[in-house]
Amino acid sequence: MKILLLGSTGYIGSNLVTQRPNWSWTTVSSGQCNLLDKTTIGNIQGDYDVVINAAGFYGGIVFNQQYQKEILYKNLEMTSNVWRLLDQLNPKKFINIGSACLYPRTAINQISESQIGDRNYHPSIKYSAMVKHLQLDLLKNYEFDWEYLILSNVYGPGEHLSFEKSHFVGSLVKKLQDNKNYVTMLGTGSAIRDFIYISDVTEAICRYAELPKSTCSATNISTGNGTSIFEMTETLTDIVNPDVKIMWGDEKDNGVAYKVLNNDKMVKDIDYRPSTSINEGLIKTWDFFKNE
Repeated sequence: MKILLLGSTGYIGSNLVTQRPNWSWTTVSSGQCNLLDKTTIGNIQGDYDVVINAAGFYGGIVFNQQYQKEILYKNLEMTSNVWRLLDQLNPKKFINIGSACLYPRTAINQISESQIGDRNYHPSIKYSAMVKHLQLDLLKNYEFDWEYLILSNVYGPGEHLSFEKSHFVGSLVKKLQDNKNYVTMLGTGSAIRDFIYISDVTEAICRYAELPKSTCSATNISTGNGTSIFEMTETLTDIVNPDVKIMWGDEKDNGVAYKVLNNDKMVKDIDYRPSTSINEGLIKTWDFFKNE
């Protein structure tokens, strides 16, 4: 299978190639083709079975706070140029990587794909959400086969540890590396999230690439299970250094109380259930960073 991968040096993209090493991969990073510059799109040529878009200007909470509208502007430009590229290449299938930020902040219980549409975004991620929603709207009106894959909270070896770009697990790993006595956390740890290990995510993406007939719809890529921030913190701390004291914060910093994605559609489409437990995934994550 011939694959064109956009965003190949990002966290998701850099892990995809190793999931199917026998495929013919053409990897494109910002150094090879700047998706913010439409004049570089013509540098990419070829006949591809699947184009996977894992590129984007995104980060964690601090990143969203710092850049806000810049997230909107840059990702709109990139989206426009990705669509130019699709017109140029006319691939058999296109897979766009999305995230759960496009779901409304009022969503409760397990969040299913049917809840897409209410644009009452959480303020902390609204600019990312606006772009993700636009990408889905564009796909619904395009003529080729496509998949729009909505990832829950991805973690594992190789994720960002920087203050700006890190998400929860990466941020916690960095805190535990830097502090041997105590770690200060935002919130009380009561918030529930759907954490999914990186290789489970890349396996699901590859299976959607392999589908003989695309679903041409949005799909949650998730475990379907909720784990509290408190439990994740305690589990990783026990793995890294059980003597570290965790200092919990104020309830006002908890964020959305419950955000777990329903994965029934994924299981039906590709006959796959993520198999990596939280404990196993965190051990693998720490082993990676410990040896770096």
